[in-house]
Formats: sequence, C-alpha cells, structure tokens
Amino acid sequence: MAVDPKDIAALTPKFLSTVYKHFKNDIPDSNWDLKLHLGVTMLRSFLQRGKHKTIEKHQKFLGKAHIPSSPSVSVKKTIVPETCRSQAEDIMAGLLSGQEEKVGWRWKEDPMKQSPLKGEWVEAKNRKKLTSADRVILYIHGGAYFMGSAAQHRFLIQKVAKASAARAFSIDYRLAPQSPFPAAVVDSLAAYLYLIQPPADAGFDPINPKQIVIMGDSAGGGLALSLMLVLRDAGLPQPAGAACWSPWVDLYHSLPSIFSNGPTDYIPNGFVHKASPANPIKDYKNIQQRLERVQYYAYNSALSIPYVSPILSDDLGGLGEIFITCGSGERLRDESILLAHKAAKTHPEIFECNKPGVRSYPPTKVNLNVYEAMPHVFQLFLFHPAATDAIKRTGAFVRKIIPEPSNDASSCSSNSSFSSPHSSFSSTHKQREKDVPTNLTGLKQKKSSSSISLQDYFDEELDENDDNGEVNYFTNKHIDVKGNCKRTNDMLDEGTLREWVNMLGKLPDLEAHPEFMDI
Repeated sequence: MAVDPKDIAALTPKFLSTVYKHFKNDIPDSNWDLKLHLGVTMLRSFLQRGKHKTIEKHQKFLGKAHIPSSPSVSVKKTIVPETCRSQAEDIMAGLLSGQEEKVGWRWKEDPMKQSPLKGEWVEAKNRKKLTSADRVILYIHGGAYFMGSAAQHRFLIQKVAKASAARAFSIDYRLAPQSPFPAAVVDSLAAYLYLIQPPADAGFDPINPKQIVIMGDSAGGGLALSLMLVLRDAGLPQPAGAACWSPWVDLYHSLPSIFSNGPTDYIPNGFVHKASPANPIKDYKNIQQRLERVQYYAYNSALSIPYVSPILSDDLGGLGEIFITCGSGERLRDESILLAHKAAKTHPEIFECNKPGVRSYPPTKVNLNVYEAMPHVFQLFLFHPAATDAIKRTGAFVRKIIPEPSNDASSCSSNSSFSSPHSSFSSTHKQREKDVPTNLTGLKQKKSSSSISLQDYFDEELDENDDNGEVNYFTNKHIDVKGNCKRTNDMLDEGTLREWVNMLGKLPDLEAHPEFMDI
C-alpha cells in the first residue's frame, strides 16, 4: 500500500507520545494493551489527516491499496452485468416512489454508472475438502460510504470466509459524495440479484438465497441491513441471514454513545476534507453548515428513509437471522443495541409494532455480541484476542444458519432452481408468519463461559428455545477483551429504551457538545 511521507512525518510524534502515555497509565481504557492503544490512536490520527486532502485525493490514495492475499486463498475478479444494476434500479425506483424530493438528486442519471460494477470471489483453496455445504457470503465493505474497496477489505474477508467454510463475493459499490444514496444500495442489490439469477456465462449456477449470508462492517453493515429491508419490501427472497460488524444504522447520529465514546474510538468528530468539487461541506467550523449536511452519504432530507437509516424503519421484523457485533467503547454502540432490541421486538409496546392498518411482520431473530472496551470494527486489529474471537463467532454463526447438507437435502443445494424470486419469497414468508409464535416473554439465561471452541459455540448457540420451548428471538452476549463470555441476555431497561427511541430522527445538538466541533 502506498504511504504518504507527509503522513509518516506528521504521525511519528503521535506514535511516540502514545507509547509514553501508555506507560504512564494515561490510557483511554484500562483494558487496552499497548498495541491496541497505538492502533486506535494512529488510525484516528490518520483519519483526521484527511482535512489536509480533498475527498478525491483521499479516495485515490486509498484506491491504490494492494493487500496481498494469503497463498491459501483464491481470488477471482469479475464484473456484475449492467442488466443486474438496471433491474435493481427499477426495484428501488418502485420502493422510493413519492420520495424523490427527499432523495434530493437524479440518481438514475448518475454519470458514475459508466464505470462497471466490479466484484471479486474470495475463498480458501481447500474449502471443498472441508465442507459439503455451498455457503456464500455477500460481503459489503465499510468506509463511511465514501472510501474503501473490496480489495482493501480482502484481509478481513478471507478470514471470515475461512472461519465460515464459505466463499465470499464482494463488490466495489459506488461511493459518496459523488454518488449519494441510493447508489450503494442499488449496487448491493445488483450483486444479490447477480448471485441468485446469474447470466448463463457467469461461471456458476444460481445460488439459493438460503445459502447466502449478507455481511458488512460499519457502513457495509448498514448497507447489509438496508438490503434486507429492500428485499423484504420488494417481495424478494430473504437470505439465510446477515452478519454485521459495528453497523452504521442511524445516520442522524442521534444516540448518546456518538458523543460519550469519543475517547475510546478511532472515529473522529467529523470526516473532514479540504474544499473540492465533490465535497458538499465546505466549512467544518461552521455549525450551520455541519448541520445542513451531517455526512457525505445522503442529503439530510433523506436521512429518515429506512433504506438510509435502517433503525428508523417502522418494522424491522420479517428479516433473516441477524448477527451483530459491536464494541462497548465505540461511538456506534447504542445504535447496534437499540436496533437489536427493535428487530427482535423485545418490547412491542415501545416500538409500536402493531399500528392499526400497518402490516406487522414477525420478530427477527437477533444475536447481539458486545465486546468490552473495544472500538469500532475492532476486527481490523487482527493481533487482538477479541478480534480473533469475533471472527470465530461470526464463522460459527454462518455455519449454524447454513448447516452441512443432509442426505435428503438436495433441494437446498446452491444450484437448486427457483423460477421466480417473488413467488419463492411469498410462499416462504407466509409459512414463516404462520409458524412464528407471538409470545416474546422469558429470555433464557445461560451460564457465563470461558473462552470457547467452535464446537462449544455451536452447542451454546443451537439451544435456541427457552424452557417453555419457545424461540429466543433476542440473544445478547457481553464478551471481555480475551473473548470470554462474561454474561448473557442482559436487556436494556424500558426507561432507557424509551429515551433512545425518542432521540431517534433528530440531528445532534452540536452547541451542547462543543467537543464535536474539535476537528
């Protein structure tokens, strides 16, 4: 990866001062070792260096990143056909009908569509020797919607693919601010359609949606959940589930941890760049300008659209099983926790799940894992035990919801044919609604465990019913810095839930938090 010498010169004093502070016990969290302290501080400082570059230069610099693959991993590049993107556009146009003014731009005329939608397959070369299941992960990379690429995230994707005994497909979706919402959602939907309805020359057979897990980190985690909502609302088949690492689901920045967890996270107070043609925010010291466009991905008028901020969906039920991982020290912690409760409908009366005249979906099954003292997408720090544990747990989740085929499971193989996604989803969803019980009481308490093996994790997770035989829709684990599960199934009290729900959909009060203007 290319390194800017100016960045090295500027960050060297920060490196040395962080080492000094650590050994003087001046640490943001006492659970941090020196490597994590350095990792978080240096990454935050690098992101803050963006104020010396334009967005275009920053994207170009990061686009040069070349992270070599492991010799044991196969990488195959491909192009998603434009027909898939056109089909995805038509679907999104239907879902956004009547909201064109909110969206704020002529997105179907985006000149960036002239560039092909690139993707790549990543899998362990020995995968087929280790499993008979054809598991597929559709991985959507993070990067605050304006940076990052499939190649940059390959070092994480290959780890997850190996842990899941799966092959992964990732894409380079269009980035903001050049291509705001819904460009990234359209491209992600196009990738999903490509997997389940590939052209004849794609080199693979249609993949059964029940063999797919949609996964993403940060903005990619938010996109994964947005895509799940799009599929549900369009009547398309749901995947087996979704795995989200620190998903960004509240683009208003409504909840308390966005301010309170600043010292223990590398996410800066704002992604700041020099003024340029692509940059919609010219003066970051001006509160009014900051509030007129709180981030690059979408116009403020679009923030309330559920496909932008999934946590604002009236109903998060009816989705495939969701696995969420976040750090207790990250700025996006509260939105992960609140989304998990809302999707599982732990308190239907608070989330107003049964509005008269509005369709109500069955609760979504959610597994929430909160890691003590960890920052945003801490899996980036592969040297840390918590990162290793989180990757292992994610792999176990994928293996669990897409199990090894039984002798009579040929109908579930990846090359099973299904003539119409719409008809396939309709019958599946009706059956699911019929089978789902409505009693959400009694979340089973499990004993805390020490560091667990993959089989231990399976044994723990496969116990999905409570003592009355009813499904546990909400599972919450608190995990320490070494990967040990400290306690399970803590639920937020009703008072906190109501307070957080009332905060949603409101821009941050920057005057009350002047530290957020420190850029």
